[in-house]
Amino acid sequence: MRLVEYRPEHWDALAAAAPSLGKNSALGHRPFVDYYYTTRPWSRLYLLEGEGGGIEGTLGIDEMRFEARGRELKLGFGNNFNALKPGAGGYLFLQWMKTAGAGIVFGGSPHTHKIMRSRNWSYAPDVPTYVLNPDYAASSDDPIWRVAAKAVLRRARRCLIGRLANRVTTSVRDEVAVHEEQDYTSGLIPAQSPFPFRFAPPLDCLSWRYDTRLSFARYRLFRILRRGASAGYVVIQDSPQRLIVSHCDGSDAETLAQGVLLAILSVGANDAAPRAVLLTSLHQAMQPIYEGFGFSRAGTRPLAIGTLKGGLELPADTRHFLVNLDWGDNGLRAPFLDQA
Repeated sequence: MRLVEYRPEHWDALAAAAPSLGKNSALGHRPFVDYYYTTRPWSRLYLLEGEGGGIEGTLGIDEMRFEARGRELKLGFGNNFNALKPGAGGYLFLQWMKTAGAGIVFGGSPHTHKIMRSRNWSYAPDVPTYVLNPDYAASSDDPIWRVAAKAVLRRARRCLIGRLANRVTTSVRDEVAVHEEQDYTSGLIPAQSPFPFRFAPPLDCLSWRYDTRLSFARYRLFRILRRGASAGYVVIQDSPQRLIVSHCDGSDAETLAQGVLLAILSVGANDAAPRAVLLTSLHQAMQPIYEGFGFSRAGTRPLAIGTLKGGLELPADTRHFLVNLDWGDNGLRAPFLDQA
């Protein structure tokens, strides 16, 4: 076996392996792969080549900057981790830790977390996923009655996002507003944070990861204003079927949650059909705001950090962590906007 760092000249070999990686794998779409893994030094894709030159495993690593109680914490987010041959997974995990030093997993398969727990990684409480307008998608193995029931639920329980505007009170609107921006500027970044743990990327990383001009995903950036002064920002991934609250940060937790809702309403104001909205939240003051708007819990995601030698210490007040859904490559799955 030989480990190589992906370059555009490796595309043909990766494309040949892509069908083995699952139907929603992002690694079958070249615009995403070449942008995400070859344009910045903090995001790389490694290919494990077998003796015949075929790909036997893949591993993406995002070097992400977090803050834990004001202390900088650099963690490697493992993504597109695929082991196609026995023994490949352990080899790739060692490469991940060797390259990044310390890692983070948010989501991930049971097999991944079996490895993490065997290494005694540190776990936060499972992070709730919230959904508005669930799509009640029918599965290919659903019986006819279940397909029919889901169709009824889609009609009865989903509504246009724009019709929910009255769920944000006048008193909140008097205090908080959002303004859509095209570019990331230093004035967006909060000068201080109430969150003991948060993703705090530098400006160049933020503008790369959530670029508002990508071909394969549409990100929309909103500045949050409180009484006219900048109080944070929120990034929404806007696709025909759903919205994802990809990332947000702010100087006050409740203002941030209210700004998130106003941004969702702005994006969905002119929708012709209901769309689902997804977000994650671990913060005990933000959760009631989302639930009061109409979001409901739809499962949880594990969050863990650690090294080859064990876990890393997390701040004790985990119920005030700021955890967003679209970290690493979590929100980037096929089919993409520019993909048939």
